[in-house]
Amino acid sequence: MKHCISARWYPTFCDISPLGGTKVRGMDVFAKQFGFTQEEMMAFGDGGNDVAMLEHAHISVAMGNAVEELKKCASFVSDDVDHDGVKKAVAYYSSKFRQSI
Repeated sequence: MKHCISARWYPTFCDISPLGGTKVRGMDVFAKQFGFTQEEMMAFGDGGNDVAMLEHAHISVAMGNAVEELKKCASFVSDDVDHDGVKKAVAYYSSKFRQSI
């Protein structure tokens, strides 16, 4: 599949995307469409296929159940999805933002 790239996120699973069809590209297209910058991006992930996306976002959140590789590159490690990890991370950064104003 010479016109595709793959990203493994579990020993027996991987994402296969067309060249240029990465999560990072999706973030950039979305940001451009809605008028915000990379410094305003926040990304959440739990698998090895999320490393590039978390490295690209200004704020990167690894879920509590994330692979160690992802936790190492995240700016914040939250609880897992089943225990409100996304909600907790947003609350944490919301309070930090309010304190800086």
